[in-house]
Amino acid sequence: MGHTWMLSAVCLMATSASIICGGVAVSRTEHFEEGEDVDLRCNNRTWSNTLHHIWKINISGVNCLISEAASKPRHNNCTGEKTLRNTAKGESYLYIPHFGIKDEGTYKCEEVYVGGAETDTITVFARVRPVLSTRLEHYDGQRFAVCSAARGKPEATVSWEEEWGSPEVTEKSTNNTDGTVTVESWLLLPDDITQGNLTCVASHASWTHNEFPILELSNRTDFITIVVISCAVLLIVVTAVVFSYAARKPLCKLR
Repeated sequence: MGHTWMLSAVCLMATSASIICGGVAVSRTEHFEEGEDVDLRCNNRTWSNTLHHIWKINISGVNCLISEAASKPRHNNCTGEKTLRNTAKGESYLYIPHFGIKDEGTYKCEEVYVGGAETDTITVFARVRPVLSTRLEHYDGQRFAVCSAARGKPEATVSWEEEWGSPEVTEKSTNNTDGTVTVESWLLLPDDITQGNLTCVASHASWTHNEFPILELSNRTDFITIVVISCAVLLIVVTAVVFSYAARKPLCKLR
């Protein structure tokens, strides 16, 4: 019993120097949805058996520390309202409100308890749900059905459920400055496909099932084009008639 107490005391003294004596080291990865409140745990050990609890956090190369000990005041120099909390059973956890990409990083939990020590290194990532949309694009005299999954993390997967053989599909991926990714699927439309619905299939790590955004094709665009062309032709004809009349009027006066 005396040896156990001495080991715990030595480990407690060494914790501030990031030394874990004869303890357990665990590494894992966690993913959390953007915007949710996160309770990050080392283990289920209660404070009745814990001597010292410390979180060392590294976010984009910036370090901060949150700690508490049985006989010392709490220390917290982290931003973003991260705090240590306890459950009704006395289990300690790190509370991170409104988790987002800004909170991604390495969270190292060091804990010294009666009989040993444990350190957990948790790499934490955010999941961001993409925004889905479909649209019709005209490029270089061709028509494309475009399915977009914008600003997702990790990137989504999108594809078209086409009904004709050997379609030409181009996949595009754009890395955004905030760490999200926008992916698009461009489907070349045959000239004889002018009406109907096209279905896009989208999947993402945040969803339990696929999403199916629809692109509705119609002849409205062609109708508008015809109207514009007709108006332009009519304007040209009217202008020509007016100029012709204006040119002939002085001749009439001369006679």
